[in-house]
Amino acid sequence: MSGQDSDVFLSEVKTCLKNHFKNFQIEILFKTPKSLKANIILDENLFIALRYNARNERTDFALIHNNQRIFGYDNLKKWHYHPFENPSRHIPCDKPSINKIISDIKEVFKTIRR
Repeated sequence: MSGQDSDVFLSEVKTCLKNHFKNFQIEILFKTPKSLKANIILDENLFIALRYNARNERTDFALIHNNQRIFGYDNLKKWHYHPFENPSRHIPCDKPSINKIISDIKEVFKTIRR
């Protein structure tokens, strides 16, 4: 079983981003019909590293601040998230919607931009 096309995935990500952020810029680093590697620039020194591979259904959202992951969700082995308080931890979770991931990233964004 393989996941959705990378264009469909990216379209869903863009829709969710527009619901949560006024300004962002998507920088496509690598894209095929079944995979995507992109950075979503939110602010100076702050971006979401987005990785998607439909063949193995691997998905990774990492919020990067000053070149360090400060929050994220991914499904390496099983779905889990990396909490803002301690991003090296892996906390198991059910598969989140893209909207939930972007919403959680926005909360962390608001916290560090205060």
